[in-house]
Amino acid sequence: MRSIKIIQCGDIHFDTPFKDLPKDISKLRRAELKESFSKIIDKSLEQQIDLFLLTGDMFDNFSIEKNTLIFIREELKRLNNIPVFIVTGNHDPYNSKSFYSMIKWSNNVHIFGDNVTYVELPNLNTVVYGASFTNKYCKKSKLKNFNLKSNHKNMIKLMLMHGEIVNSTEGDYNPITLNEISNSHMDYIAMGHSHKFSGINRAGNTYYAYSGCPEGRGFDECGDKGVIFGEINKGFCNLKFQPINKRKYTNLEIFINECLTNKDIKDKIIKSIPIHIREKDLFSITLKGEISEDLNICIKTLENILKKYFFYIKIKDKTNIKIDIESISKENSLRGVFYTKMLNKIDNAENEEEQELLKLALRIGIKSILEQEVNLNDN
Repeated sequence: MRSIKIIQCGDIHFDTPFKDLPKDISKLRRAELKESFSKIIDKSLEQQIDLFLLTGDMFDNFSIEKNTLIFIREELKRLNNIPVFIVTGNHDPYNSKSFYSMIKWSNNVHIFGDNVTYVELPNLNTVVYGASFTNKYCKKSKLKNFNLKSNHKNMIKLMLMHGEIVNSTEGDYNPITLNEISNSHMDYIAMGHSHKFSGINRAGNTYYAYSGCPEGRGFDECGDKGVIFGEINKGFCNLKFQPINKRKYTNLEIFINECLTNKDIKDKIIKSIPIHIREKDLFSITLKGEISEDLNICIKTLENILKKYFFYIKIKDKTNIKIDIESISKENSLRGVFYTKMLNKIDNAENEEEQELLKLALRIGIKSILEQEVNLNDN
C-alpha cells in the first residue's frame, strides 16, 4: 500500500485588518497573506500531493472582500483533480449565511458540516473524516462518542478538526482530549486553531499536529510560520514543518546601559540587527538596563528616526534609572523624598503590572523634577 502525500495549512485569516500597523503596511500585509497562500498552492503542485487539508479560520471573523473569496476559489481550482478538504473554525463557521455559502466552489473542494462525516477515496485506499464549526463556539467535543466505521479499518484514515486540546472536557472551542484522539483510531488528525506549529505528536496509535498559521499577524505570533508537508500511511507518518512566511514578527530586548543619548540608543538598535533582516521583518524592541537620570528617552522620536532603517519597528521603554539609593535617600530634598517613597512602593507592588506602572511613574517624576516642572503647594 503506497503512502499518500498531504499539505496541511490553517488559520490564514484572510483580510485581517492589521489595525496596529500603519495603513500602507497593513494593506501590504493583507496582500502578502494571499501571496503566501499562492506559494502553498505552488508547492502542492510541485510536490504532486494527493490531498490538500485546510483546518479552519480561513477567514477573519465576519469581514471579507468578495475578490478575496474569488481569489481563494481560483487558487484551489488550480489544484485541479487534487481533493481539497476543509473544516471551518470559530472565526469562519459554516452555515447558510457564511462566506462559504456565497460562491460555488470547484468540484475538487469538499467542506465538512456540523457533524462528523467522511469521504472515501478508493483510488488512494483512504478515508477522510471531518466536522466544522457552525457557530462561534463549540463547547462539546466533536470527537465525543466517535466510532470508526468497521469497513474503514484497513484504509488510511485521516481526520480534520478545528479545536483545542484540553485535559478536561471543558472549553469553548471544540475541547478535545488526548483519550478521544487515541480512541479515534485515525492514522493522522490534522488540527487547526493554534497559530503555532505543535510538532508531530502521538496519542495511542494516532498522530496529530497543528500546522500553525502560514503568516504571523502580530507580536504574539513570532518566528517561522508555515505548513505541514509529507507522507502518511497506516500507522506511519513522515511529516515535517515547512516555513512559508514572507516576513517574521520578532520581539527583541536590547540593553542600553552604556547609552548616554538618544543617538546612542538609535545606533545600538541598528547595530543589533543585520540590515537584510530589519528591512524585511517586523520588530518590537524593548529597551532594558539601567540608565542615567539625565537620559530622557523619547520613544516617538526614536521610532520616527528608525522608520527608514526598518520595514516596521515599535519601541517600548522598560529601562530602570541608575540610582545611588543610599546617597539619594539621605538628601534633604524633594528628589530624596520622592525616590525613597517610590522605591518603597515598587518593592511592595502586588504584581509585575503594578511594578511596571510605578517604575513609569518614577521616570516621569524624575523628569519633572529635573525640568523643574513640579510646584509645591505651601498649603
